[in-house]
Amino acid sequence: RSAGASRAAALGAQAILIRSIGTAANSRTPHTGMLSYDIAFRKIPGAALSNPDADLLENMLARGEPVEIELRLGSGIRDEYTSQNVIAEVTGRDDSGKVVLIGGHLDSWDLGTGALDDGAGVAITMAAGKLIADLPRAQRPRHTVRVVAWANEEQGIYGGKAYAEAHADAVDDHLIGFESDFGAGRIWRFDTRVPEHALPMMDAIGAVLAPLGIERGNNEAFGGADVGPMRTLGMPVAGLVQDGTTYFDYHHTANDTLDKIDAAEIDQNVAAYVALTYLIAEHGMPDAP
Repeated sequence: RSAGASRAAALGAQAILIRSIGTAANSRTPHTGMLSYDIAFRKIPGAALSNPDADLLENMLARGEPVEIELRLGSGIRDEYTSQNVIAEVTGRDDSGKVVLIGGHLDSWDLGTGALDDGAGVAITMAAGKLIADLPRAQRPRHTVRVVAWANEEQGIYGGKAYAEAHADAVDDHLIGFESDFGAGRIWRFDTRVPEHALPMMDAIGAVLAPLGIERGNNEAFGGADVGPMRTLGMPVAGLVQDGTTYFDYHHTANDTLDKIDAAEIDQNVAAYVALTYLIAEHGMPDAP
């Protein structure tokens, strides 16, 4: 999907047409998404076929007769514009300057409504922030909770990069970061990427999450695309890993609509985000020995 056009251009192709990477075998709504060009090769058009249409094309080719395809695509680079990260804070009762960073991204592919990618992630983390903000002042966590709705993740993580650039000198003030960007399926595993001396605390938090049906995972968490630039600068990250069994049936297609979200599952997500966010914002991260 992302590198195929330049790989094909290197071999002399006029265009590239791939089978949708979506997993819905019978859906005629193809999965689409970002395409990255290698400047060493000329730019050629790229497109995706739904799985049933890809099957049809394969059957036509298997007959041994010439097959011609005409592509009429409306995609392209248009005018630039400035978008914004939207940031809210629940100030900690100690106002220590330390923050727990959570969020999702605002943009989506225009084929659907973006309910799963990433309206759900924005809603989950906003709801978690609001539940913590609604606590009496004396019950708020010691450190600040920062909820970010990142801009323009889909075209290159520009919001996440801008955030990291703006906070490069404050990485040590970020206790941990994690993001919801995989739909609204139930969270089933809790991963981390923290220093070894912090693992006992993360294991203890894992025990708190266990009644929600969440198992303790590994210490190789991704954290999320938008927190990636801060992770690269050294910020610890966590991952509340969701069940993505059906996610790519809908991801980047016209089927990404609100009816695909189960209320009980999104409630479980919010509960997990509240628990993890609050516990780290309350206790901080342990100092190195």
